Amino acid sequence: MSASRSMPRVVLFLFLVLVSLSLFAAGHDLTTSPPTANQTRPVLTGNGSGFIAAWLDSAPQGRTTIVSRRASADGEPIAGAGAAIEQSAVQSIAIAHNPTDTLVVWIADGNVYAEQLSPSGTPLNMIRLTSANGDVSDVAVAWNGSRYFVIWSSPPQLIGAFVAPDGSSTAPHPFFSEPNRPTRDPVLPDLAWDGQHFVVVFGERPNAPCQVTCPIANPDQFRVMRVSAAGDAIDSAPLVITGSHFRAHVASSGTESLIALDSVSEVSTIVAHAESGLTLDPETPLFRWYSEISSAVAWDGAMYTVVWRYVARDTAWTGAAYVTRSNLPFDYRVTSTGPPLPYGSTLYWGRPTIAVNETGLTAFAILEAPPSSFARPRLYLASELAAMPAPPPAPRNAVSYFGGNTARIDWQSDDGAAGFVVEVWSPFENSWYFYGTVPADARTISVYTSIGSLFRIRAFGPGGLSEGTITSIGSMQRRRADRH
Repeated sequence: MSASRSMPRVVLFLFLVLVSLSLFAAGHDLTTSPPTANQTRPVLTGNGSGFIAAWLDSAPQGRTTIVSRRASADGEPIAGAGAAIEQSAVQSIAIAHNPTDTLVVWIADGNVYAEQLSPSGTPLNMIRLTSANGDVSDVAVAWNGSRYFVIWSSPPQLIGAFVAPDGSSTAPHPFFSEPNRPTRDPVLPDLAWDGQHFVVVFGERPNAPCQVTCPIANPDQFRVMRVSAAGDAIDSAPLVITGSHFRAHVASSGTESLIALDSVSEVSTIVAHAESGLTLDPETPLFRWYSEISSAVAWDGAMYTVVWRYVARDTAWTGAAYVTRSNLPFDYRVTSTGPPLPYGSTLYWGRPTIAVNETGLTAFAILEAPPSSFARPRLYLASELAAMPAPPPAPRNAVSYFGGNTARIDWQSDDGAAGFVVEVWSPFENSWYFYGTVPADARTISVYTSIGSLFRIRAFGPGGLSEGTITSIGSMQRRRADRH
């Protein structure tokens, strides 16, 4: 190869090395010593100029310890500043703060509990918000300037209770149920205080009776409503967010609220207005991927930050975008993180969690599972993220060779991708479906298929997905492919 042809590859290689190094130069372990068991489901909130996180740690005899830990403004954990609360198996956990304390809430043994923490993280007062074991799940909490509002799902209702700074609490009070439709369950609530009332988002899923063990259905729609400062519904018929989503998150500037929505392979946002009745702006796509993705959203006093976690084979990234109050995303950021979690799931072990402290600094926490180690939470400052690169160039010249009931697909591509995703077209649903992935150095894949099937090859990397090149499986005789 001539020097003139090799120079661009050398420059490209050095560029990719520098980008890779910049993407990895971030993150802080929240654990001050190596974990002895998997630590899961981190939650994060502000704490003065720093932050406070809580997560679940396995304990003997099937119990769980809720661990909390303070972190400084530069993201480093503060040794000795935290608490450990032993509980039975915890189903859900959430956290919020006011200027003088922090409230951790969780569900265990069919009950909702809360624990006040001092600014140093010392436990002050445990509160049981429910009086009897019940069917409760999916707890969330927000501070409204005078007290905390804790909400949870108890099908077929959403229920709330208040916790005051002195540790007193109100009796649980239902604020939503689907009238005359007992086969609909509200699930996965989240909430934010907009200065006058709470904005609550939640999913609904069918709850049809069955005679044998049935899988838990995903939500088939999400809804938005306002709840008064007294905990009563303002909107008796919450608005419906159309489309297919798995989870919703909400933050408020005090004028409007931004809802971040997780779909099977996309994060999108919607602005909710409440000046004269509740209204929703059109949905805006924020980031597309080819597999499971999960997000969180926060308001820092000037703009919204939406953060999301996405994984690919043995690589994982966390991306973020700043979003204006009119729902315009800008300044996309990214960092490489630890490898995918056990079982390859971001949702089972914990979603991203985001917080803004009293000085306006934004941070988020995720779980990482280093090789030969247990999963543990890590904190990232938004200021540590690098500029997100563009998606890699699209592959070219995809061709297929059919033989028997398999086909080999070959394609060409320049260097720079983290790998390639292969998708197959479903004519019945008029959509592309994930088939598999191959590493960055691959230029061929064998697929089980039939003549006439359509396959699409796309490159992926920290900047997202490229456009695709499509091949129709034909009857060309197989030959030995050239290396491109």
